[in-house]
Amino acid sequence: MASQPRPRIRDVAEVAGVSATTVSHVLNGKGRVDAATRARVTAAAERLGYRPNSNAKGLRSGRADTIGLLLPVGADLEQAHHVLAVEFYLTLAMNTVEAAFEHDQALLQLPPLRGLDDLRRFSVDGGIVVDPLPLDTRVAMFNELGVPVVTIGRDILRTQDPWWVAADSAGSTGMVLDHLAEAGARRIAMLSVDIGWSWFADAQQTYREWAGRRGIEPILVLARPDKLESSAVAAAAEVLDHRPDAVYVPPQWLASGLLRVARERGVDVPGDLLVSVGVDSHLARTSEPPLTAVDLDPASTARQAVDLLIHRIEGGEPAGPRLIPTTLHSRASSLRTPGAAHRP
Repeated sequence: MASQPRPRIRDVAEVAGVSATTVSHVLNGKGRVDAATRARVTAAAERLGYRPNSNAKGLRSGRADTIGLLLPVGADLEQAHHVLAVEFYLTLAMNTVEAAFEHDQALLQLPPLRGLDDLRRFSVDGGIVVDPLPLDTRVAMFNELGVPVVTIGRDILRTQDPWWVAADSAGSTGMVLDHLAEAGARRIAMLSVDIGWSWFADAQQTYREWAGRRGIEPILVLARPDKLESSAVAAAAEVLDHRPDAVYVPPQWLASGLLRVARERGVDVPGDLLVSVGVDSHLARTSEPPLTAVDLDPASTARQAVDLLIHRIEGGEPAGPRLIPTTLHSRASSLRTPGAAHRP
């Protein structure tokens, strides 16, 4: 059976008894058309199953109706594709797709960009850069081409840039440290990673300030961002050499190394050592013991980032950055049993 021809704008105009121009104005929200005519055109379009041709619409508006997503990279650009194995980034990407669709936008996950020519290959109206490095070259490429860009996480050296969305790292860190102190910890260490993402930089600064207010010497150990497994174990061993009674681990992947080394040394979690991680995940929930963790709300982060980017694409004025509230989920790793033995 031959397929029915796709209804055209002139078909809607004929059924509604108006001009094609009027139909275009109604369906694109332009021009001055009275309410009764708008209702008649909308009803005719629905009855015929008419849908605007997005390609033609893009040609007329000069818009691609597509936004690009750039996931984080570290020292090695070739490692960028591995981040989707991390639950937070997978959830963030999936929710960015949904949020873009709600704004009638397609989402294109861009590969690592090594130069302007890489970005020029793609027709996008704007971009979202996740976890920018200091003076991130990808952000600079968008700016040089005049393409709107927002970041998830701030660029710590672009201090005047208001176009970013981020989970509240400073607030989260303070919340975790207070929680560990209330659970009885007195020598709280931080095990983090040596990379210039704002999430880690803000956590480390907050930790130093928190320790300073209490007259406590900070114990801060930074793992290397490459050689993840060996670096995690080496950094965990170094932090345990300081004999802390609690450790906050902002990057969740370091926690596995910490628990491994603790078991090898006979350090009981939570009996001897309280542990909390900075990113909630299935791994944190199913660890042994289950890990206290911060819920960064990647779904809200994605929605806010897309909304901010659309606002910028449409020429909106900067309204300041958007901080996403976080939630601490207390689990067994930071809840010492009353009366349990504690290693001095």
